[in-house]
Amino acid sequence: MSRYVAAYDIARNSRRDRVARILREYGRRVQRSVFEIDIDPEDLNDLQLRIGSLLARDDRFDFFPIDVRFPQRRLSWQRNPLVDSCVIVIG
Repeated sequence: MSRYVAAYDIARNSRRDRVARILREYGRRVQRSVFEIDIDPEDLNDLQLRIGSLLARDDRFDFFPIDVRFPQRRLSWQRNPLVDSCVIVIG
């Protein structure tokens, strides 16, 4: 089983919703258009075909592999509008 981040920029709401429903079968949503998924190589091929059949010419979909040797390593940051600063989390 391999871990990936799946990220997309899809123009049409109906296509975007269908892609999100498919990705929920494989992992968890971490942001509006970003999912972390755990998937076998043969299922990844099927997933790519399912997603690819939905995309229009101007849509974009990316898979980024995650090194499973460091499953808990993550670097995130978010602007805090209340104090106008960034918070960085390494977990």
